[in-house]
Amino acid sequence: MCNFSSISLLLISVGYIYICSAKQNKSHDWDILIFTQHWPLTVCLQWKETQAQHSCIFPPVKNIWTVHGIWPTKLGKWGPEYCNVSLHFNKTQLEPIEQELEQYWTDIHNGSTYKLWKHEWTKHGTCAAALHDLDMESKYFGQGLKWINQYQMANILGMSGIQPNNRYTAETVWNAVQKWLGKNPAVQCTVDPKTNETYLFQIKICFDKNLTLTDCDGIKGTSDPATGIKTNCPLKETFVYPSILPPEYGKPLDTIERPVYGQHSWLLEALHVIQFLQWMTS
Repeated sequence: MCNFSSISLLLISVGYIYICSAKQNKSHDWDILIFTQHWPLTVCLQWKETQAQHSCIFPPVKNIWTVHGIWPTKLGKWGPEYCNVSLHFNKTQLEPIEQELEQYWTDIHNGSTYKLWKHEWTKHGTCAAALHDLDMESKYFGQGLKWINQYQMANILGMSGIQPNNRYTAETVWNAVQKWLGKNPAVQCTVDPKTNETYLFQIKICFDKNLTLTDCDGIKGTSDPATGIKTNCPLKETFVYPSILPPEYGKPLDTIERPVYGQHSWLLEALHVIQFLQWMTS
């Protein structure tokens, strides 16, 4: 007959085996990369919702979207995350591209960019590192800079006449991005609890393991069953693409400059060249 100590030891042993097995079976596989850009004014609005004294740090160049992250993702699921604890963050790898990162992958909340970059690398970069092209911080963040330059949402939306300080529907924004990329994006909004106003927040585009654009249809999130559009924004109502913070969030910011875009792809390429020259001469 087993005594209490024997039973306890048996249960502990079984539990240890179960935990070890679960850890070993936890998959770090992923299907696609989600490249997410967010609109700094909406990010700031969210930040100041929590505490009025919060102060936002905006990128030095106006009217640009900034990188939220590059997130390896299993279709229909969140994550994986924190895939390799042995890949420690090495900030010295980012020194050659630090100036560009400060501009395009900045921490709107408090300006603690290295803290933000460390978080993104530890949580997402260690999973993306399964690809040779992304297996170092310099490659992972460098790829983000390449994509933000090539697929800058201020340019893509502007080419379709979508500018800050106006109201749009989710379908209008989604169609504008889909038109220029030829692939299906995901559009996200956020609601201000003080006013119940809805704001354009972030836009996701997706890449396969060859770093080639692909549809975001299979990623986790809300989709409209009628149109197939992946968005959490209201489909039958307009939302705000803001150019200033509402007065209740403190001193309003200057209105964001609006570039004038034509309808030709060569102009978009010219804008990319101008951005590059700005980086080189800043």
